[in-house]
Amino acid sequence: MVYKKAFLFPGQGSQYIGMGKALCEKYDIAKRTFEEADEALGFSLSELCFKGDLTELTLTKNAQPAILTTSVATFRVLQEKGIRPELMAGHSLGEISALTCAGVFTFADAVRLAQKRGELMQQAVPTGQGAMAAVMTRDIQRLEELCASVAEGEVLVISNYNTRTQQVISGHAPAVERAVELLSREEIKTKLLNVSAPFHCPLMEPAAKAFGEVLRDYDIREPQIPVIANINALPYGGADTVIDSLVRQIVSPVRWADSMTYLKKAMIKYCVEVGSGRVLKNMMKTNISDIPVYAFEGEEEELYKHFESCKFPIVSRAMGIAVATRNRNWDPEVYESGVVAPYKELAAMQARTEQEDRQATEEETGRAIELLLTILRSKGTPVEEQRFRMKQLFEDCGRTDLLQNFDDTMIGA
Repeated sequence: MVYKKAFLFPGQGSQYIGMGKALCEKYDIAKRTFEEADEALGFSLSELCFKGDLTELTLTKNAQPAILTTSVATFRVLQEKGIRPELMAGHSLGEISALTCAGVFTFADAVRLAQKRGELMQQAVPTGQGAMAAVMTRDIQRLEELCASVAEGEVLVISNYNTRTQQVISGHAPAVERAVELLSREEIKTKLLNVSAPFHCPLMEPAAKAFGEVLRDYDIREPQIPVIANINALPYGGADTVIDSLVRQIVSPVRWADSMTYLKKAMIKYCVEVGSGRVLKNMMKTNISDIPVYAFEGEEEELYKHFESCKFPIVSRAMGIAVATRNRNWDPEVYESGVVAPYKELAAMQARTEQEDRQATEEETGRAIELLLTILRSKGTPVEEQRFRMKQLFEDCGRTDLLQNFDDTMIGA
């Protein structure tokens, strides 16, 4: 497959007053998404996001459903535009956003789960007892050793492997402060993070345990799009792995750098940051510099142009697949009527669209699909290969909407 893309979903810290407002003013589907969130939560999350108080929005119990809602609203806009990913990954909370967009949770359930997750994580450690700090270093082994040496019986671990040069440490506040002081002496840049709790460390164990119990009351379905898990930087194995992965994620480090490396190995050509901000875009520049990332917020039009430039015109792609598919039928009459004639019609259609400098109409698109299926059947292409070829056609042309609605009975021997 060519031009594979991944969607990246941001986590906590990407919230700001006004998030989602412009999106809702421009797209009805986004507005309806925020209305669904308001109804699911029983209060106006949209008002809090659009014109509320930043201190209140930043509370973990509010920030998490707000970020998830903005991400899902953006995802739905992209779906309407026919832009569908081959892979998805989310940073911390963003993993739940990704799973929701993959169909694992209903949106209403996901909003409530995000709010509950935020509440539990906030309650796990009393305010002021935990802390987190970003550390600008490549020497992960040295940082691990330092955490162990200055912990002094308290919790202090690496909680985020964000990029090749940025890690985050998390644990008891005094231990984090000791580490920051020692790192500063070694002229290693650090920054204490403005967070309400020490996320992704063993201090979150009460939240993880309670969240696991909460998850068991929800319907969990198979992901329709592969989602990379934070805990191991590998795609989810299925619905039966969701609870364990999300529970472990709360107390385990976010392996974001490894997740981005997985995208590279999976031949992803570009990514879209789905939600507010461009934190993940900036991280990708450090991790895998040759995979471009379009932050939907602020780069919407550039994304649309890139998406269009990456698509094959459906008629010319149908012609290419027709030529590339092996012929297994040597009856000259069948070949003439079932291969040559349909191909000539495709060529005429392509010439017409090129002359008029336009994309194929929906009627022409439907006819191109019929003609390609006729050619495949006439060539004696096996049924499974026909299915593969049609999937290839739709994905290469950026028309996964056609794949979802494709009538499989049209394929035949």
